Amino acid sequence: MNVAKPLEIKTLTEFEAMPKEEGWNYELINGLVMMSPRPAARHQIINGNLYSELRHKLKGGNCIPIPEIDLMLKGNNLVPDLMVICNEDIIDMKRYEKPPLIAIEIVSPTSASRDYITKRRKYEQLGIQEYWIVSPEEKCITVFDFVNQNEEMYCEGTVTSFVLPEVIINLEDIFV
Repeated sequence: MNVAKPLEIKTLTEFEAMPKEEGWNYELINGLVMMSPRPAARHQIINGNLYSELRHKLKGGNCIPIPEIDLMLKGNNLVPDLMVICNEDIIDMKRYEKPPLIAIEIVSPTSASRDYITKRRKYEQLGIQEYWIVSPEEKCITVFDFVNQNEEMYCEGTVTSFVLPEVIINLEDIFV
């Protein structure tokens, strides 16, 4: 007879102290440890393209994109593929402990439900103003404006940020 093992809830302190295997991404969301394999090349290329475009569009302003840094908020440890933060000194930053302006996730086959459901809810609860879900398979970017409860899916042409309207990115420059 099989018996389901109860989920083990971890605190942030327990999460930080636990051993972690190389080659895996670890996150703590609502007390649950979530693991996923490191992203594939296509994912990383799209991430690099998006970072480059955001860096170019935000140059000279007070906001910058940051790839894959720990976001630690309210007992959670998330690792967005990209974040846009503003008015911060990031030189020695190893983790970020405030809601970024924008969080961006690139969907992988192993992360789809986490990105579309779990992280979407969590980012909204944590006070992040805007969330982008990038779908390499569909070659689309969905932008969620949590402040005004707007949502827009972009599958051709350009994607535009709700909170930073000067950020207009051509989708052909993102997807490979």
